[in-house]
Amino acid sequence: MTSESVSDRAALYRLTHSEEVPSDLSVREQRLFEGALNFHALMAPGRRLQLHFYDGTWESLPRLTDDSSFNGMSRAFRARLFGAEMESLVAPEDRAALPAEEASIHLTGHGARHLHISRDEVIAFDPPRYVPTEPLRRVARAIRARAPLMYDEIRDVELLRHRRSYTSRAARRDYAAEFAPGGAHDDTRIVPAPPAPDGAPKAVLFGLHWFELGGAERWAFESIRIAREAGFLPIVLSNRDSQQPWISRPELDGALIIPFSEATVLSQTAGIEELLRAILRTYDVRGVVVHHNQWLYDRLDWIALSRPDIPIVDSTHIVEYRGGGFPLSSVLVDDAITTHHTISPSLARWMTETQGVAADKVVMAPLGGLTVKPGDAAFRPRVPGAPFTVVFIGRMARQKAPEVFVEAVHRLAGSPVPMRFIMHGDGDMATWVTDVIRGAGLEGVIERRTSATPVAATLDEADLLVVSSHNEGLTLTTLEAIAHGVPVLSTHVGAQSDIIPARGLVSRNVHLAVRQIEKKVTLLAENESARELLWQEERAAEQQLTHHVSASDWFAKEVSAW
Repeated sequence: MTSESVSDRAALYRLTHSEEVPSDLSVREQRLFEGALNFHALMAPGRRLQLHFYDGTWESLPRLTDDSSFNGMSRAFRARLFGAEMESLVAPEDRAALPAEEASIHLTGHGARHLHISRDEVIAFDPPRYVPTEPLRRVARAIRARAPLMYDEIRDVELLRHRRSYTSRAARRDYAAEFAPGGAHDDTRIVPAPPAPDGAPKAVLFGLHWFELGGAERWAFESIRIAREAGFLPIVLSNRDSQQPWISRPELDGALIIPFSEATVLSQTAGIEELLRAILRTYDVRGVVVHHNQWLYDRLDWIALSRPDIPIVDSTHIVEYRGGGFPLSSVLVDDAITTHHTISPSLARWMTETQGVAADKVVMAPLGGLTVKPGDAAFRPRVPGAPFTVVFIGRMARQKAPEVFVEAVHRLAGSPVPMRFIMHGDGDMATWVTDVIRGAGLEGVIERRTSATPVAATLDEADLLVVSSHNEGLTLTTLEAIAHGVPVLSTHVGAQSDIIPARGLVSRNVHLAVRQIEKKVTLLAENESARELLWQEERAAEQQLTHHVSASDWFAKEVSAW
């Protein structure tokens, strides 16, 4: 395998005809372009491919790796913009194909690839969302738009049926049995990857959810940076459809990035794993790190069989009320994982006590200092004569419950204490939040900020951070606010109580939360001593937590041994 540099990143292809490729691609667009071509170079080793690129609207998510990118069978490919030709620089594998690979071979055997790379203009729009057609879901959507708190109450009742899935011990996955007669994959067999050639570049394989704003993503990018600085090539896979606005982050400089577009199914045969085997026989992969990537979780057993001596680490943050989420995915493949990294004591206890994971496999290393350096934290007194500033910092996503914050502001707006309100963040519900704010008559009351504004800048102006989430792990913004001298008021969810005392917690029930937020914010606005006491208690809990090694320090030591 030979390689060349394209925009300072590893390239597994050579463009043999590229006159039509636009010369004005942004960093984000260039990385989507390179990611798609690296994927198809791995999937068509040693071959030449015709490339067709298509136009789209703001509703068109990138189509880079999904099954339709091989045969063009998608409505996304209607308006061709330009073409190119490429040669894969990946060495073919000398191996007889199995009958079970017929579908994959037929799909990948096409001599052309069909790709859509969305231009940066799409970032100004909310991501396109699924519009339900079932009557009950349409009714629920209408309620969500007009009475968001009522919708939250209904959804919480519906979530009760999932409670057993995360409060009881989960059975472990039996990977070998899936390929036994009568198993899920009895038409094939497990074929581990061959060894990498001598002198192959040393690499660490990362699985991310997507390249978007979030605490989990901030930590994932930090771990990528640490691996790169330790001398490894980061190979970074994402598995969630997205416009991938954060793919241009500097932490990804020099990485081999493959942003998936869903669904990548037929091209990947269970037990064979065409993409991963191509990576493992091209690079000397020294470790695997999973950050909320279900596609990679499903293949960890195969990786462990192919490379039994390399560490496989997963990092989890939050137990989801609907089915357990990624921590449960991790538990199901516990036999393949060497280390479970958790960010809070509560999640570590759930792993060991509820799920029976061996305690010596669980590392609790908290996040912190990813956007605000703790330094010598000190309480920040209010600016004399300034309004009491209450802030929300987080993604505009259902989990963060921005509607609860808006409703609390609606009740606080008439307070005799002058107050100022800031909502900082963006996400797939940003426009909906704008509608909720408008419906509550708060357009001139709540100041909106996107992630283009540094978190530290907003915390510089804050007197109180309100975390109104429906569910959480231990939020990065909580640690950042405390380190910044700002106390935190939070719903009693996830691991927030590891840091926040009872005086700073409110009910998870949305209607109770709104009333309790109003009451507690008013108290803290009127009583500076009470606000300082809350911060002091949170700071003491945060200091106790930070007696543990930080996630960054732990991972730097971990990866140094790879």
